Amino acid sequence: MVKATRTFQCQRCSRTFARLEHLQRHDRSHTKEKPYVCDKCPKSFTRNSPSVSRDTDNGDHPTPPPSSTDHVLDGLNILASAVADHTVSTPTHGPPRGPHQHPLSASQGSFSSGLPAAADQTPLASHPLQSAHSPGAAEATVFGESFSGYTTSNAYDGDDFTSFLDSIPLPSHPYSPTYQPLPVFPAWQFDSTSDYDHSVDRTGAPEAAATPSSSVLPRHGTQLPSLQPESPQASPRARQPKGAIFVTTQCRDRIITLLADYANVLPDAFIPSRHALSRCLTGYLSGYHDHYPFMHIPTLDIESVSLQLFLAMAALGARYCREPDTSLSLYRTARTITMEHIRRTYQFPGPGQISAKFRLSDTATPESQDLLETMQALLLLHSVSSWFKCDPPHHESLFMRSFMETMLRRGGLNELPEQDGSWESWIRRECVKRTSLIVYCYLNILTIVFDITPLILTEEICMDLPCSEKEWHATSAVAWMQERSQTQPEPKLQDALSSLFTHPTTAKANLESFSSLGGYVLIHAILQDIWLLQKARRLPLSRNSSLSTAETLSLEQALEQWCQCWERNQESSIDPFNPHGPLSFTSTALLRLAYIRLNADFTSARRLQTWDPSQIAQSLRQNLSVQRGDRLTRAALHCAHALSTPIKLGINYVAHTQVASWSNQYALCSLECAVLLAKWLEKATVPNPDPALTEQETKLLEFVIEMVMETQHGANREWLLENNTRLSAIVTRLWARLFTTDHIWELVNLIGQSLSRYADILEGVLR
Repeated sequence: MVKATRTFQCQRCSRTFARLEHLQRHDRSHTKEKPYVCDKCPKSFTRNSPSVSRDTDNGDHPTPPPSSTDHVLDGLNILASAVADHTVSTPTHGPPRGPHQHPLSASQGSFSSGLPAAADQTPLASHPLQSAHSPGAAEATVFGESFSGYTTSNAYDGDDFTSFLDSIPLPSHPYSPTYQPLPVFPAWQFDSTSDYDHSVDRTGAPEAAATPSSSVLPRHGTQLPSLQPESPQASPRARQPKGAIFVTTQCRDRIITLLADYANVLPDAFIPSRHALSRCLTGYLSGYHDHYPFMHIPTLDIESVSLQLFLAMAALGARYCREPDTSLSLYRTARTITMEHIRRTYQFPGPGQISAKFRLSDTATPESQDLLETMQALLLLHSVSSWFKCDPPHHESLFMRSFMETMLRRGGLNELPEQDGSWESWIRRECVKRTSLIVYCYLNILTIVFDITPLILTEEICMDLPCSEKEWHATSAVAWMQERSQTQPEPKLQDALSSLFTHPTTAKANLESFSSLGGYVLIHAILQDIWLLQKARRLPLSRNSSLSTAETLSLEQALEQWCQCWERNQESSIDPFNPHGPLSFTSTALLRLAYIRLNADFTSARRLQTWDPSQIAQSLRQNLSVQRGDRLTRAALHCAHALSTPIKLGINYVAHTQVASWSNQYALCSLECAVLLAKWLEKATVPNPDPALTEQETKLLEFVIEMVMETQHGANREWLLENNTRLSAIVTRLWARLFTTDHIWELVNLIGQSLSRYADILEGVLR
């Protein structure tokens, strides 16, 4: 330990000061600490910061050059100050991140909030971006918290945005690019009286701002998630393509023999070669399975899989192999076989057929296994037919969903097989649980897409949440037991959901975390709650078409606590290619959807069931309106964050290389992200808005402008802000580019076409 005198010159306020510090000889930049804070402004410094003039110790060693880590953090801090600037006290000593600690962990010390370097930027003279706040104000409030030394004249400028973009590293591994960071926000208090009633003092009592009751957003301060791989070892551990499934000649012969029993409905059934079947089943495994992991791959025996499930897997996998004709042929065969099997076995069983009194909770009997695999086959057939207008028609999915729901209820909605402590009995129980919960989620997806009533309500499900993916992927009983011993028992869905809606200071709020699939199920449960509440508001007896303040606050609290549990899950990641699967990534897209739907009722405005881009765009334009306010600004900030990283990596690059491997739910959420952000921009860019833009609205608008200028060659602020629809049209078209390539699923292309048509409508307003 050596005493050294550090001389600093603040980059922002140019104040020079010296401080006597006890410095360790080894470099601590890997701890991501910025222990030195200017006493005149919130700027903070690291040991290797370029603002340090020199170190003076016994050897008078020169200051080492700044590290790349500091460069990245400085860029992230610039963005943090751009959209949610406030002072965060940084601990002098922060614990180093453990090998399994997620970068968004609430226990990790926050990055300090660095203000933009350019303090003398001139605000726009002829646009409402010039805030009514006094340029000389010493303090202002942003998102409900106080910060010092910031005025709108210090607004985020182009150089700062360029620094931020430069700080985002490009993917270091082809299977591990980090996209769509989970939006993070400072604590934000809401006033129940009026969105624009600023008479309430929100800056007092700092301890109150940190309480869950006063913060309905994830409490991450201004910390932004790192856009680097989560650790230096992340790339080699990234999720690699799974092993192939090989179909032997004997396996194909078995399928042909089983098909002969259905000659009455399929006299000339065609089955591809064993090589084509192997390719299709491998496509299912590598393309679909991780999005809906209800099969236990380590013990999957393709030689003993039922006929209906085998064909459904091959039909779905052929889509991921880009073989639509093969997929359509296999789908028609699988659908016919499955429906005939249901008719023979479950609707009109003949002599010697399976008894009508069977349950999913039975031990691994042929009857219960047949029921489980028939339900799984129906789910996979849904996954093929839901996303096409004609080939196959999407109404077949709506027709089959009633069969899937009936089969699940008949087998026992909440009845799980008993577990005797063995790996085999646990696999059986977890398979039944995961299949039932994923059926519930998929039916909920159909509700979101086509605005139809959910067939299974959340309140009906009483089973435990699924286990972690590491436990599910264990390849042996020994590995399973080792993983099992390190995890807590899974909570029941109803208990976990109740904990999210319970005030965190009460004894019932005991949900510490959940698995990736568990979090996915819970966010679907919250979305269903929002859908039902919004539909109820459309009834004639309802006095108000929008959600009440109490309902909104309750749902926002649940979403905040869901975020905190998501962070504490060691398998959670904002990387769609993370080794534990894409479920946590997809869940964050659904989180954005939940925040959006708290601000705008998209349920009846999208009209995706028409499959007509013009009708969809016109409906979104005419039947959806938004009102400015704190909550809408926060939802728009979610949308802007979701668009920022594809812009950095290149919209066309992401569209052609990455989007096809993401869940369709990402595209569904992006449709609403794009439209809500466009409508917010229309409200924020009108001349002389009344009331005037708040500081957080001003900063968010600046952030969007800088993103757009990054993609529009030669564009400038004056041109973008010439009217209140140009910026909205450009942003909508950026979203549309992500989904206008030759996608696997027609509905995803429909979303891209609808957004393009929506942008055309906005541009038509210009003319």
